[in-house]
Order: sequence, then structure tokens, then C-alpha cells
Amino acid sequence: MSALRDHLARLAAVALLTGTVAFAQPATAETVVARLSDTRVEIRSNFVGTELLLFGLVEPDETTPEGLADSYDVVVVVRGPALDMVTRRRDRVAGIWVNRESVAFEDVPSFYATLSNRPVHEIAPAETLERHQIGLGDLRLQPAEPDTAEAQRIAFREALIRSKKNRHLYMEDGGAVSMMTPALFSTRIPLPAHITTGSYSARILVFSDGTLVATERESFWVAKSGFEARVFNLAERRPFLYGLGAVAVALFAGWFAGVIFRRD
Repeated sequence: MSALRDHLARLAAVALLTGTVAFAQPATAETVVARLSDTRVEIRSNFVGTELLLFGLVEPDETTPEGLADSYDVVVVVRGPALDMVTRRRDRVAGIWVNRESVAFEDVPSFYATLSNRPVHEIAPAETLERHQIGLGDLRLQPAEPDTAEAQRIAFREALIRSKKNRHLYMEDGGAVSMMTPALFSTRIPLPAHITTGSYSARILVFSDGTLVATERESFWVAKSGFEARVFNLAERRPFLYGLGAVAVALFAGWFAGVIFRRD
């Protein structure tokens, strides 16, 4: 009898645990399938920027309530390689502009874009946007010095974002995602000429009535190619030879200019 009671108790515990897990699962189980037009961007001497096409499909399952699949919103968050950056404030001293105060930030995305089918503040609650760092206002930029004053952190953070936006490295577009059908979407990711090489991620977030119902992530690489790649690799792997070559080129250029413009 004791063994039977123990066996029944274990079965009851397993049933209770299974029921709890099933209850905790979301009512819907959408999935999103997405693809990029290219997974490698090559930078050559004539590179002036490019665009990548991202397209995808939201697939509801049999548990999705009828009509819910007609109310999807799609947000695409693109991030480039993280870098440590310093933002400086320039002041005019004795008629000369000089750098004064500065704040260093850690793990700053070299590229950041939020692309959506409508403004993000209309898609999800503020706490959701903050949690997933959706939009420039919720992008976390932490100073390297933890004791940086809050007012200074905010001022220099805004200056950093403004500088990135002016160079088209940071952007937020609430009309960039096209919903071709209630579940089929596409968007173009603009990449300027001066992007950083490395790995980029494009995270797709699907919302329905303000609730995040599906996510997917795509990646692509930005790499130098051709003569620029050879020079870059030489500078990285053999800096001494690169320095000698640079000095030789400078000497030859000076000598050649002297020959051309020599006066008799």
C-alpha cells in the first residue's frame, strides 16, 4: 500500500506540473520566417552605400483566434558591431574651438535602425519598447564611468545620437515596413558608405494588439574587398611593413611632385 501511495503521489505531481506548464504557455504560437536579399556586403573603393531587402511571413497556427492574424505589426531592429566611443564638447577659447568635457560610452552600436510599419509608440507599450530597446529613445548607452552625473550623461548621449543621425548611422522610420498582406511584409535596410565592418543583426519582432507574439533574427556581414581589403589586412597583421610602405609612398609622392613642378 505504501508503494502504491508513493506511485500515485508521483503521478499527481507530474500531472500538476504538466498542467502548470501548459497553462503558462501563450494562447497563440505564431512563427515568423524572414530572409535577407544578401548576407554579405562588400566594401570596395567605389562603395557609396547600399540597401538590403528584408522580407518575411508571419505564420499563425491553429490555436490563433480568428481575426487576430489581421492585426499584426512588424518592427525590425538592426544593430551593427559594438564599439567604445567618446563624445566631446567643444568650446570657443580665445577665438579657437577646443575640446573640453567628454564622456566615454561602452558597447555603442556602430549602426542602429528601427524600421516599422507605423510609429513604434503606437505598436507596443512603453515598458515593452524599453525592455527590447526599440527606438532611439530606448537605446541603452551606458557611460564607462558609473559615477557620471545624470544630466551630463543625458546631454552627451543626445549629442552622440545626433552625431550618428547626421551621418545616417542611426535612424528610426515608422513607415519603412510594408505590409503587403496582413501577414506578408518587407522593408529595405539602408547602409551608408561609411559603415563599420563586422557582423550585423536584424531582429524581427511581430506584435498583435501590443503583445509580442513572435521574433526572428537574421544576420549579415560587412567586409572590405579588393585592394582596400589587402591594405587593411596588411595594416592589421603586419603593421611594420605597412608603415614602411606608407613612408615609401609619401617619399615617392613628394619626389614626383617636385619633378613635375620643378622650375628651370
